[in-house]
Amino acid sequence: MKHSHISPFLKEIVSDRYAFFWEVPEGKFSICRKTATRLQVSTPGARLDKMDEASPFIVCKTTGKRYYAPLRKNPALHRMFCSITDDSGMLKFASNYGLLGFTRYHEIRRHNRQMSGKLLIESAPRWRYELAEMKRLMYLWEILKNRRYSLLAALMEYEEDGIYIILNKRRDLVATADSDLGRRWTHLGEKPQEAALLYLTNSINAKIRGGIYPRALPTYKKRLYLFPDNLLTAMWLMFLWEIIGEVRPYLCPGCNNWFDPRRSTRKTCSDRCRKRISRRKGKLKPSG
Repeated sequence: MKHSHISPFLKEIVSDRYAFFWEVPEGKFSICRKTATRLQVSTPGARLDKMDEASPFIVCKTTGKRYYAPLRKNPALHRMFCSITDDSGMLKFASNYGLLGFTRYHEIRRHNRQMSGKLLIESAPRWRYELAEMKRLMYLWEILKNRRYSLLAALMEYEEDGIYIILNKRRDLVATADSDLGRRWTHLGEKPQEAALLYLTNSINAKIRGGIYPRALPTYKKRLYLFPDNLLTAMWLMFLWEIIGEVRPYLCPGCNNWFDPRRSTRKTCSDRCRKRISRRKGKLKPSG
């Protein structure tokens, strides 16, 4: 896509018809296990519920921030998010890529009432819930992508009212018996791949529904771009991109991070990792 009449900064945040930039607080992230009344103040536009009031909290005292464009620079960020296994992983991810978008804040003021910074707060249970949700669907996607059809069929159940999937002890309806998929399942035989793909796309569509909005950029180009409202919605969009083949995440052998190679010949995320792999191979060569 050509970005005529777009400034260098705006060009960096645009990825085809989508555009997005996100802020990363500059400060030390930590886990706070205390409940505080100051959590009642929330960021404008954040969709918060009772889960976001549950402790412990991911906390960052910050006076600065930086911006980046996840959809353009990190289109495999959903894979990196799914690699989180503990609290330290959550803190590292938040420090590198920012909070998910369910943030509450409290203005820190000195004795003379001048503001000295903000305390950003996001619920760790919210992170664990969203992680579990994405990992659950990623597990199903890996089964489907690797063509483990016997395992896929074992996850499906057909009953009089429709087709169900059992995933991580959770039983969800995929399609009703009178739907197109239900009728073909009855007359033509089981179609677990089609049911899994339908369940995946419907689940992700539900996650991003109401979270992507059209906006115009300050350019002469007469075009609307779609902006996710937070980092979590952007990562669900990346997951959907992977399913439809828009991106093809690859695990870099140099740094063990996910990236989108964009070219089939590219095997590392950067020249630094390529050189690192070359040095490793050099050390493994027998001296003769």
